[in-house]
Amino acid sequence: MTQEQLANVFNVSTRTISRWENGTNLPDISLLVEIADFYDVDVRELIEGERKSEMMNEEVKEVAEKMADYAGTEKGKLFKWVRAISLIGTILLTIAIVLQCINYEPNLTRSFAIALTFLGLVALAITTLYANGILSNLVKKKGFVIKVVVLVLIIISVRYMIMSALIVVIGICDSSKPFDKKTGIENYDKNYFLETYSGDLDSGLFVFPDDTEKALTTEFESSMKTGLFDTDGSIFLTAIYSDEDFDSEVKRLSEITCTVFDTDFEDSDYHIGEVKYDEDSYNFPAYVTSDGYKNVYEYALIDDADNEIIYVYLSYPDVTNASLAAHLDYLKKDKASYVIKGSTLNEFSIYSFHFKDDIWCEYTPGDEERELLGNQR
Repeated sequence: MTQEQLANVFNVSTRTISRWENGTNLPDISLLVEIADFYDVDVRELIEGERKSEMMNEEVKEVAEKMADYAGTEKGKLFKWVRAISLIGTILLTIAIVLQCINYEPNLTRSFAIALTFLGLVALAITTLYANGILSNLVKKKGFVIKVVVLVLIIISVRYMIMSALIVVIGICDSSKPFDKKTGIENYDKNYFLETYSGDLDSGLFVFPDDTEKALTTEFESSMKTGLFDTDGSIFLTAIYSDEDFDSEVKRLSEITCTVFDTDFEDSDYHIGEVKYDEDSYNFPAYVTSDGYKNVYEYALIDDADNEIIYVYLSYPDVTNASLAAHLDYLKKDKASYVIKGSTLNEFSIYSFHFKDDIWCEYTPGDEERELLGNQR
């Protein structure tokens, strides 16, 4: 007989048979009677390794069976605890992975921890299956298990193929969707833009005034649309003020701040970012709140000579676009700088901050209502 054939007889693995043969391990006491019966030998002959003149009598067999029952009972008690602990451990590790994935922030250490936890879950799950006798049944039904695994993989693949196709279709529809264009100061409504495009605006429109009542003259133009992953478009607001109101508005711009928290908890660490004053990148001095982060630009150009302020918001700007070409004076001096090379997180923005452990945190308008209970960084 082969090792595999004998292993099937005693419901053990071929590796176990090999260990018996090599003397590195001994059969469980509960199997002694079964092995002796299979080979038609006395239990004493099996244990001592040599033939006896007389066959196993009923008394010896009865004692061996009682020993086997006793060993089986003891093993059953032990395995009861093993099964319970393995099941509890599997549940706890599953919960641990779920908790680690909730509010997950991109981080190599965190990713490694989740991967190790998952491997631990797999190992413990295998132990649980073995302790409950499920694993041995699955091994016997290799063909069925393989078919189930293949079917699951096919279902997962088809699901992702369908999801990918839907994303492509939605992306094509979004790209072909026309921009929502508005002109005239009567169409300027800061709250409308924040509410309509807040999901992917990547900006708080901090430099834009809440209203234009103090402006002597105004011009307004916007061209916006929501996409699958972001908001595209531009907003231009030009306002001319009296001397007093101009100075007041410039003062407001210079004092713009934004509080960014590193978690969702009230007592989390926070960072307060201030608006950046830039005299080099634009044709006029500018107060910049977002300049390149996720290809979004928000700034206010200051023209002291005419008491004029041009408020600009650009998202993924195409500087070759005819509409933007009409506002060349409002764009950067170097048009090539609108093409981000590498990570846009390296660009200036007060809407995000680099905390410890390579955590990038983004600003949400609701953050401004929170108390600053954590440590400032």
